Amino acid sequence: MCKFITHLSVLPLIFLVSGCSSPFKEPTTLIDPKLEITAIIDKLPGSSNQDQTITLPITTPSAVEQSLRHRTEEIELLVPANSELGWDAHLGFGLRRNKINTKELTVEKTISLALENNLEIQIATIKPSISEQAVEEAEAVFDFVFGASASTTKTKTPQQQALVGGVPITTSESSSNVLAGNATLSKLMSSGGTLAISTDVTRTNNESTGTQFSPDPAWQTIGTLDFKQPLLRNFGETITLAQVRLSEISHRQSKEELQNTLNTIITSAEQTYFELILQWKTLQVKTWLLEQGEQVVEVLDIRRTYDTGEADYAQAVATVQQRKSDVITQQALVQKTSDALKQLINTDEYPLDSETVIQPAGAIEATPITISLRQALLTALQNRPDIKKLILFINAEAINIQVADNARMPQLDMQAQLSFHGLGESAGGGYQEVFDTDYINYLAGLSFESPFGNRAAEAKYTAARLQKMSAVASYKQGIQKATIEVKTALRDVITNAELIHANKSFRIAQTENLRALGVEEETMAGLSPTFLNLKLQTQAGLANARILEFSAIINYNKAIADLYLSMGTTLQMHQIEIK
Repeated sequence: MCKFITHLSVLPLIFLVSGCSSPFKEPTTLIDPKLEITAIIDKLPGSSNQDQTITLPITTPSAVEQSLRHRTEEIELLVPANSELGWDAHLGFGLRRNKINTKELTVEKTISLALENNLEIQIATIKPSISEQAVEEAEAVFDFVFGASASTTKTKTPQQQALVGGVPITTSESSSNVLAGNATLSKLMSSGGTLAISTDVTRTNNESTGTQFSPDPAWQTIGTLDFKQPLLRNFGETITLAQVRLSEISHRQSKEELQNTLNTIITSAEQTYFELILQWKTLQVKTWLLEQGEQVVEVLDIRRTYDTGEADYAQAVATVQQRKSDVITQQALVQKTSDALKQLINTDEYPLDSETVIQPAGAIEATPITISLRQALLTALQNRPDIKKLILFINAEAINIQVADNARMPQLDMQAQLSFHGLGESAGGGYQEVFDTDYINYLAGLSFESPFGNRAAEAKYTAARLQKMSAVASYKQGIQKATIEVKTALRDVITNAELIHANKSFRIAQTENLRALGVEEETMAGLSPTFLNLKLQTQAGLANARILEFSAIINYNKAIADLYLSMGTTLQMHQIEIK
């Protein structure tokens, strides 16, 4: 069997809201989040006898079994579909009117193929990878950001001239060639501030006639260290990292969703396989019933000339024809169930478009289990993916409350800037002055902003609190849902275990009835039509009892699969690890 491996963290259970008097007031009755899951179960109503362990199936022989134990071998020979490993049955014809072939498949291989090939699992497997990229995207805001720009400007403009004694001392035009460049390296800090280091360099070549500049061309350089920090709103890593943490929660939720999909598909594949077993065995029983009826009709047909009335014969023929239609219907059910299983395992080894019918392998037996309601509930709360998702929803809403609470504060931002200037005949000369730190400029400032009433921020904060209260209520509802599903599944297990015991006794009694009729048939001087009709009824009773016995075993195994699904332990019970 293929194994898949993953690491899923089990989060502590979050407290539950039991009630509140106002939607704007925190719940007054809470389950302490530090309480163990055991304590939560103990608080559920009617938990006093939940720790009673149940061992199934029932192995104690019934009174009917004990009374007929001396005839067990003889009785078993009369039972239809009495070979545990025998699966021979005529399946009719396929959609192409061809003879249907069969191909064997075990339940273990069924689960393995479903894990490897099921399309729903393939879709669910992609989603955690998508959410993982969202985490990368959220974390990327803290990466260093590099920026650069360059420009060139050439100007030639007329200008006024300054005259002294009628003699111009300035030129009539201004002409220059400017080359400017900028480079910046910035990073968002976990405190919410932004640190930036930048440099600016400008080369100015003055081309005006009659005027001289020094230096010319001139290289002006600036090195700047700039820091901007929110002091109230948007301050601190709780706010800055909120989106990262929300993305991580979303990623974990997608993993839980994958776990839930895997549990569901495995359970569905297993139960469909069990259903195919039941349909095969039912077909075998109905085929046996048809054969037995045909034998009775043959006898009645022979006796029509002297002691069988037309009504008796017609009734027997009608019974056989009804049994034929039952066989045809059952053949279609086997094919339909086989197709449903093919869809789940989705493999070329058992192609969906093929008319080959899957044939189960192995013996039909009730799966042993020992469990208590308390143990099942504890396991469910620890392992169910939907419970873990609800806890993660609460955690996400708690983060949203922190962000919304911080957003109610005024906007108070600080900026501190330190710049070093230089000028030279070359870029190197300009930067030499920058590093000499002879020309230093400082900037420090605060900016403040706060809306009157602050209604938008207050509304968002209130909405965030209500969202968390809704998430907590949903978690409590999830606990109730898990409890109901576990109890329902466990009740179905117990009920079907009892039905296995009862229907086995029913089948043994019906078989003994048919055996007794056989003995009477051998000792009777003649066979009356009434006796043969009674034999038809007894055969039908035995077939019905046998089908009920098979149904009880299959439904019992299905109920166990549902129980594991309700506890969230389907993968563990099949020893499957997820990678």
